[in-house]
Amino acid sequence: MKKFIFIYLYLLGSSCFGQINYKYYTRLELEQDLDFISEKLLNIHPILLDETEHDNWQSKFSEMKYSLKDSMTQNEFYLLAAPLLASLNDGHSSLSMPYNQRIKYSKAGGLAFPFYVDINNYSISNTFYCGNDSTLFQGGEEILEINGISSADMVQEMQKLSGSKSLDMRQSAVAMNFRFYIWMFYGFEKDYEMVIKNNQNQIQTITIPGVSSTDFKRNIKRMPKVDEELFAFSMDPLRSTTVMKIKSFADLAGFCAFADSAFSVINKNKIENLIIDVRGNGGGRSIVVDSLMNYLTDKKYSQYKRIETRISNELKERYKVKYPERLDWINQYAINELVLGEKIIKCPTNNNLRFKGNLFLLIDKTSFSAAATFAGIFKELKLGTIIGEETGGTIEYYGDFWTMKTPNTEISFYVAPKRFIQYGGNDLNRGVFPDYIVANQGDSIIDFTYELIKK
Repeated sequence: MKKFIFIYLYLLGSSCFGQINYKYYTRLELEQDLDFISEKLLNIHPILLDETEHDNWQSKFSEMKYSLKDSMTQNEFYLLAAPLLASLNDGHSSLSMPYNQRIKYSKAGGLAFPFYVDINNYSISNTFYCGNDSTLFQGGEEILEINGISSADMVQEMQKLSGSKSLDMRQSAVAMNFRFYIWMFYGFEKDYEMVIKNNQNQIQTITIPGVSSTDFKRNIKRMPKVDEELFAFSMDPLRSTTVMKIKSFADLAGFCAFADSAFSVINKNKIENLIIDVRGNGGGRSIVVDSLMNYLTDKKYSQYKRIETRISNELKERYKVKYPERLDWINQYAINELVLGEKIIKCPTNNNLRFKGNLFLLIDKTSFSAAATFAGIFKELKLGTIIGEETGGTIEYYGDFWTMKTPNTEISFYVAPKRFIQYGGNDLNRGVFPDYIVANQGDSIIDFTYELIKK
């Protein structure tokens, strides 16, 4: 079987899938779902107008369709079909991981992998152990092997489910879903024989039992509290510095209320240095970025160098419902026409709370989508100093996606009809680079920034 197909699909018949009465789908139903996904992508996605990309897609699609079996579960179909969408390398077009089987499994007393992990360059590290004996792990231990399979091999296969030009973004997605993936891929459920490198660089082999849903819910309370607020700021009057943390650009009303309050305090206290932190910010809405820009500059700007929209029947139907005021505009174009949008120049509104001091922007490999776009504008306008790591969001990307669902397995997937080219660099396949490259380890980036301010 060709390399695009998972070589380990036979494992999906392992014990964890056989103990519970999961729903199975016929080959015909699975073919219908795969056809539906392919039809929507071929009709909507701009990249598939390219003849080479179109032919590559059709080849991969044929391989996937050939490998379908009669009577497959939702999970089996997901593991087969997700790499197809991921092969577009578009973080906004993907197959969503289904949870139906996992919920059934947990309710029936199934056990889970008892770790939260972080992944960096194919290396897996423990960020929190949620087993019953809290003294076994301190956090930070490197996991080298699980049940005879090397961590690097696991990550190599799992990252095929996530589409992004950025390796860091793909591995971030694997880390977020690792506890589910290890069960879906390999059927691991009870005991985990692990090879660990501890914090003293000693290598040891240890067997760790899986954790039940009840124990997991109890033990997770030990996890250090994480600030769930999307927006936060702290002030250091001695340094005349404020740190503004923005975790998402999704909530316009919430951000406007936060920004008005925060910049009022900054203005009242005559703060000289403002650090804006968008590390870990997965994106959101362009209008929220514009709202922030009103507090930072009076310069005219555009968020994107170029926006192209692929016209499709699906897009026209969507505009009828969501954007009826623009229906006449879209109806003047032919199906499969790639329309270059008019460049929108933004003029920041007059704002008596606009910050006029020294600006610093913190970014990292998980600054994605709207967060990377903001970093690009910040760099283009030379608003201040950028510190940290190259953004996970690249200069070229596809977006303005919407959700669909397969007719039989009912797995959600996303399709992006627009191509964006943002500011911040000339290599379309790379992110925005900082002025000072500092690895995001602990407090390294914020400490470096304070040293800059001190100097």
